[in-house]
Amino acid sequence: MEKSEIELQYVFDELHQFSITDKTKFLEVLLFYFTLAGRGIWSDSVQADTAKVNAFKWMNELLHRIWTIHFELHQGKDHDSIKRLFENMTLYGAQSDLLSMHLQPTILGALETFRKDGNQDKPSR
Repeated sequence: MEKSEIELQYVFDELHQFSITDKTKFLEVLLFYFTLAGRGIWSDSVQADTAKVNAFKWMNELLHRIWTIHFELHQGKDHDSIKRLFENMTLYGAQSDLLSMHLQPTILGALETFRKDGNQDKPSR
């Protein structure tokens, strides 16, 4: 396993331990970070416009799935939310190399910001 894969595994292991409230808050931060990823994709002068459009297409599909998970958590229901988040990020990242390049920095940035927020609940065990 590469260092980046190990780092992501720790992120998802940590997220799995979050309370429903914190998972909901984290997804809100993550959704904001995807706006930043979108800006990064759009302003990438190396990538062809077709690659950018493809990345946006799959990011849009991913965001639909994240909003669904967020809605369920907001309703107090957790149906393997973090596992589904991981699976969706993996699935849609595989559809676009350009999107895939942005997934790890996006989730790591969101987690760092979430931690700095300081109102995280104790892990649920």
